Amino acid sequence: MREADPVVTVGRDTLRFEGFSACCSTYIRLDIDDNALEVEHRGKGTTNVDFGPELRALLTRTSPDSRMEITIGSDAVGLSHELGTVTERKVPLPVRWIKGLAEVQGHLSCMEKAFSLSTVQAQRFLRGLPRSKSDHRIWVKGNSTGVRTTTRPVPDGVPLRGGHRLRVLESLVSKARALHVYFSKVFQSSAWVLDFGTQRVCLVLNAEPWRGFPGDGRLLSDLAHIEVESTALRAQLNWQDELDLQSLARGGSLSLDQVKTAMSHLAASGLVGFDLSRSAWFHRVLPFDMDRVAAMNPRLSAARQLVEDKAVKILPNGADVTSEAVTHRVRLEGDSPSCTCPWYSRNKSARGPCKHILAVEIALEQSG
Repeated sequence: MREADPVVTVGRDTLRFEGFSACCSTYIRLDIDDNALEVEHRGKGTTNVDFGPELRALLTRTSPDSRMEITIGSDAVGLSHELGTVTERKVPLPVRWIKGLAEVQGHLSCMEKAFSLSTVQAQRFLRGLPRSKSDHRIWVKGNSTGVRTTTRPVPDGVPLRGGHRLRVLESLVSKARALHVYFSKVFQSSAWVLDFGTQRVCLVLNAEPWRGFPGDGRLLSDLAHIEVESTALRAQLNWQDELDLQSLARGGSLSLDQVKTAMSHLAASGLVGFDLSRSAWFHRVLPFDMDRVAAMNPRLSAARQLVEDKAVKILPNGADVTSEAVTHRVRLEGDSPSCTCPWYSRNKSARGPCKHILAVEIALEQSG
C-alpha cells in the first residue's frame, strides 16, 4: 500500500479511513466504532489528507500502551501522543481515487459472504501466500479445517489472482477475531475483512491486479441516467452509518425497488458507501465535484456524443448504433445487455457497459 493518503469520514457512530494502492486495484478501509474511541467532540463530515513521512514515522513508534489522540477537521488531521504531534493538511483528491471510491462501492454491494476463518486458520493461509508478485490464478475455498487452494475452479471457491496483495493483512491478523471473505460473482472481485470486534479492516481486490477500480465503469449506467428518486433521497441523508432503505422509501414516498435503484446512483455520485459487516449503505460525501467525474469519463462522453449525432436507431429488443462507419447491434434481452463491438467481446459486462450500450440506454431514457 504505497499510497497511504486516506479519505476520512466521521459519521454518527463510526470513524472510517479509506484508501487505494498505487495501482488502484486494491482498496482498503478501516472502520472504527465508538466503543473503540473516547470521543471528546464530534462533528460529521469527510476530508482527505496526505499522510507524510513524519506522521508515518510517528505511527510506527506507537505501541499498544500508547495513548493516541486524533483530531479530524474539515481541512486537517492531527495525531499526537507522548512522542510528538503531527498535523497533516487537506490535499487535492486524485480524480482516479474519486472514480475508484465510487466504483468500489458498487462491487461491495454485489458481494455475498463466501466463508470465514479463525485467527489461526487465517494466519496459516496468509503465511502461505507468495512473497513476490504473482499473477497466477488460484481458487480459495473455506472448510472446517481452514482453506483449500487449487489451480482449478471449484464450486463456491473464490478466485484469487495477485494474492500478494493480501500480505498487507499478515501483520494484523494475530489481533483479529476472524477473517471473513466475500465475493462478487458478477465482477469476480473479492473482499477480505479482518474483524477486531470494535474495528474492521476491509481489503477489496479487483479481479485482475493490473486493473484499477477507476477504469471498471461498473457505475457508468447510473451516471448516465437522471434518477429523480435519488434527488428525493438526498434530503434524508445526514451522515447515517447504516441507511434504513425502508425508512428512506417512506420518507421519499418511493417503493423499495426505486430506493435500491437510487442507491446505485448515489454511490456513483460519491454520496454513499457500502459496509459489508452491516450489509448496509452509509452516508458520506466525497470532497469533490462528482459532475467532473462524469464529464471526464471517456466512455460516457462518447455515448452522449453518439446520441447527439443521432447514431442510435431503436429496434425491438435492442438497437443499431453506428460508430466510426461501423454499425453495432445492441441487444437488451434479459438483465445483461450485449453488443457486437470488439470492446464488449473482450470484456463482456466485467468492466461495465460499452459506449454503444450506454448510448442506447441514454436514448431510451430521452425517448421516455
